[in-house]
Amino acid sequence: MAVAPLNKFITIAVPVAPGEQTVYTAPTGVSSIVLYASVANVGIGNTYPTVTFTHRRKSTASKTSGNTRDIRIIKNGEIPPNDALVIVDGRLVLERSALLRDSVVIRGVQSGITTITNVGYSSVTGIATITTINAHGFNVNNEVTMSGIAFTCGGYSGSITTSIFPEPQKGFTVESIVDNVGTSKTFTIDAGKVPILHTYLPAVHSFVSVVTGSVTVTSGVGGPFTPTNATYDGATGVLVLTIASHGLSNGNTIRIADYGITFRCSMDNYLTDHPYPRPTDPASNTNLAISNITTNTFQVNVGASLSGGKVGPLQMELIMSILENSTT
Repeated sequence: MAVAPLNKFITIAVPVAPGEQTVYTAPTGVSSIVLYASVANVGIGNTYPTVTFTHRRKSTASKTSGNTRDIRIIKNGEIPPNDALVIVDGRLVLERSALLRDSVVIRGVQSGITTITNVGYSSVTGIATITTINAHGFNVNNEVTMSGIAFTCGGYSGSITTSIFPEPQKGFTVESIVDNVGTSKTFTIDAGKVPILHTYLPAVHSFVSVVTGSVTVTSGVGGPFTPTNATYDGATGVLVLTIASHGLSNGNTIRIADYGITFRCSMDNYLTDHPYPRPTDPASNTNLAISNITTNTFQVNVGASLSGGKVGPLQMELIMSILENSTT
C-alpha cells in the first residue's frame, strides 16, 4: 500500500533571494513533475535582473555520495521591468531513489545587494533590527529579501541549535530606518513572533578540504602539513587546525597558502565551496602565531568576519506548479 497519495499537486511560491537557493527537492518515495515555472520582475523602476534555473542531480550511492551534476535549464535569463520569464511550460521530471536525489536550484543576479553584519531579534515584539556593512539605501515600506542569516536558538526544551533564517524563504517590508536616511546601515522589519531566544552568528563555516602541504612552518620545526580538519569562529577570528602529532609549540608561526583551506558557509546555505585565505584576507601571505596547542591541534587568529547573510530589494518572485507521484 502506498504511504503517500498517488498524485498530489503543489505550488512553490517564493521570492528569489540573494545568491543561490534550492527551491525544491524531490521527497523520498516520490517522482515529481515540474509542470510550470516562471520568474516575475516585481522590482520598482527599470530593473533588469537575471536568473539561472538549474536541475541539480546529487548522487546518494555509497561510492559516489555527494557527487553533483548541474544542468542549467536557463542561464542568466534577463527579465525586463513589469515582465516575467517562463522557464518551464511543459514537463520536467525530478527523481528520488536510493541512488540519486534531484533538486531545482535558482540563482538571481540583481542590483542593491549588501552584506549583513548584525541582526537583533525581539521574541516579544517580533521586530528584527538588521545592520549592513554598507548603506542599504532602503526606505520605509520597501520590500526586501534576505538569505543566509545564522542564529543560535534556544529550543522549547532548553536545547541550543543553529538555524538559518529565513526558513521558509519570504519577503519582508521595511518598518523603520534607524539612522540617517540615505546613509543608513540599520533598518527594522517585522519577522514575526517566535517565543525563543535568537542570537545572531557571523557566517557559520563547515570544513570541506585542504590542499596538500598548504600549512608551512615559518618558526619552529616540521611541516609542511596537511590538516585533516579546521574550524573557524567569525566572531573571534580563531581558526583551529587539526594536524596529528604536529610537534609545534605555542609561539611558533605558520603560514597558510592562499586558497589552501576550503569551507562551505551559511551565507549561501552551504551550497558552494569557498577556498581561503583569499589574497585580500588578513591571513594571506602572513606569519601566524600559534597558541592553545594540544597533541593534535593548535589555533591561529586569521581575522574576524562579522558577515552573516545578504539583503537586497525584492526584485524577483518564482512560482512553480509541481505534480508529485508516489513510487512506493
